Amino acid sequence: MVPPALLRAAPDGTEPPPQLALLAALEEQWLLLAADVDRVLDDAFPDSAAEWALPYLGALLGLPPDAGRREIAYATALRRRKGTPAALEDFAEVVTGWSARVMEGWTATVWCQQLRHPVRRTASLDLRRGEHLLAGTGLDPARRSVTPGGSYHPAAATVQVFPWQVLGYDQVQVAPLGGGRFALHPLGVSAPLYLRPRPLEIASDAEDERPPGEPPVPRRPRAPGELPVRATWRLIDALGEVSYGPVWTLAPDHPLTGDGPALLELTVDGVPLPWARIGLTALPPVGSPAAPAGTVLVDPYRGVVKPAGDVTGTLRATFYRAVPGRLGAVASTAETRDDAGVVIVVDPASGPHPAGQIVVPTLSAAFAAATAATGSPSEPDAPQVEIRLLTSDRLAAPAGPVTGTPALTRWRVVAPTGCTPVITGDLSLRLTDVQVELSGFLLAGALRIGPEPAGVDLVGITCDPTSGHGIEVDPTAWTVRLTATRCLLGPVRADLSAYPIELTDCVVDGRGAALMPCGGDPGGDPGRAAVAAADRFPPDLAATGVTFVGPVGADEVWVTDCLFTGGLRTTVTSTGCVRYCHLGEHDAPQAHPPAYHSLTGPLPRFGGIGFDSAGYYAPVVDAPAARPSSALLTGASDGGEIGAYHHARRGPLAVRLAQRLPEMTPLTVHPHLSVAHPEE
Repeated sequence: MVPPALLRAAPDGTEPPPQLALLAALEEQWLLLAADVDRVLDDAFPDSAAEWALPYLGALLGLPPDAGRREIAYATALRRRKGTPAALEDFAEVVTGWSARVMEGWTATVWCQQLRHPVRRTASLDLRRGEHLLAGTGLDPARRSVTPGGSYHPAAATVQVFPWQVLGYDQVQVAPLGGGRFALHPLGVSAPLYLRPRPLEIASDAEDERPPGEPPVPRRPRAPGELPVRATWRLIDALGEVSYGPVWTLAPDHPLTGDGPALLELTVDGVPLPWARIGLTALPPVGSPAAPAGTVLVDPYRGVVKPAGDVTGTLRATFYRAVPGRLGAVASTAETRDDAGVVIVVDPASGPHPAGQIVVPTLSAAFAAATAATGSPSEPDAPQVEIRLLTSDRLAAPAGPVTGTPALTRWRVVAPTGCTPVITGDLSLRLTDVQVELSGFLLAGALRIGPEPAGVDLVGITCDPTSGHGIEVDPTAWTVRLTATRCLLGPVRADLSAYPIELTDCVVDGRGAALMPCGGDPGGDPGRAAVAAADRFPPDLAATGVTFVGPVGADEVWVTDCLFTGGLRTTVTSTGCVRYCHLGEHDAPQAHPPAYHSLTGPLPRFGGIGFDSAGYYAPVVDAPAARPSSALLTGASDGGEIGAYHHARRGPLAVRLAQRLPEMTPLTVHPHLSVAHPEE
């Protein structure tokens, strides 16, 4: 659109004319000004406002400065229904992001004194004196029942929160276990089923969504089906009539037999399997019943399926599991990037995809296509090659190492949200000078990194530590950068290099104990190190909010808010630091030099509203119970909660909710907070 005279005056070469460069600079400033004007309107609404504007919007509604985006958006709707159990549940879920259930104290009251006939004294019955004749009358002198106190007081309302999320596995190819049995979990571990959660529903206060003057429709407290409840046989029995036997028979009106995968959906070669052909039963390793012809048996506690001999084809499942943190492939929020240069899609079904994308059925073909690519239109900060795993099937890893000297050196291998593919076998990367990001998928073998790549970034990756496989870095990889964020990893083996291994919000499991909710020996090796040398000299380690299961051996360390269940062995030098970490059950703080003094020692007992002693602070992370929570889920220090599961400061979030519950209850009601135990 530049006038021809200006174009004719342009000098020869690739540089734009001075007049055109001036107009481009003016246009850039104009676009910035226009975006700033548009942002003024965006900042007037909580769903689009910038982070700095949220406290100002909250102040207009009388909310505290730390009110979140959803709380500001629902402030009016919540306070119009203030004092109702449903509003308490909604308030808890808005503030914390966790599912909640409200229990009113009067529903647990067995006995309550009438004001017309006050009890003058507390006495016991003496049947020899005939006092039992007054039982049940207004002159009854004795209390024979219990009036609960505390959170069960008649004037109390207890909010029970479930500090984990239930996420869905969609059309996952089942993992073979041998003997005609399959595991629903793609890594073959036990996976107790959960009911499908319902989305958050809050009665709107917008007048345009209902007739003017009509109040919001009150919502009853949440039912078990709306909570993250494990689908054990007790829950299945509570939901409807069940006839027990070798194979359970559900009543025709049972909720699990209705439309939609409330608990589980199975398909064979893409064809849905009706509930009439799905049988619920127990499938222990030995002695399980045989599946009748044309049916599939499912153990909802173990997450194991056993099809009949005549049910052939690829079996896929849609089910739901609890995730205690945004860790691993299931809870990954990975997305594809529109600015990627060369897009390679791995789709075994070879479905339709946009033009311009390279569609291949296997991972080996995807790596071959990426290595052969010679040009990419991507920007300098965008991936030149993006391999998209658009499937939830099991993908075989390349038979040998992925080698070559590609022309494009910025790679990304990603499974977007909703896809949970599993790479079976060992994945070995030996691409010269390539920086590769691996994101959002599960790995059933080892990840081997050679000395040729420039670096490997792991984001939302889940490994299978029960097999002993983990991350193996070549001892000669002197210039390879390795980072991991929000991952569930197996043991890490690497030697000293120019760069430390950087871990953030991860679990590094060296022991590899299997998940065995039905009992049995979990297996694993308690002495296997979580981090150790691959050959001679252990690597440097930089970690923040990481849980290490097993001993850790490193050269220099820079670690903060970490939980070491098996201790830390490191070289004491003039550099490095250990801050706010727990260094194992048998750690002696006096044995460390001053530079390594940190808050260490055995994990304290946590209870009630909090624990503040000996430098630890762990609010509402483990209430006293006959079955205490795992130490991996309860470790904390005064520098903030430690370990992968607690680095998001789950305890302070619960304390904040406990302090703010009185805002949503009448003056005569005493609010309490209860944290549900894992898997409850």
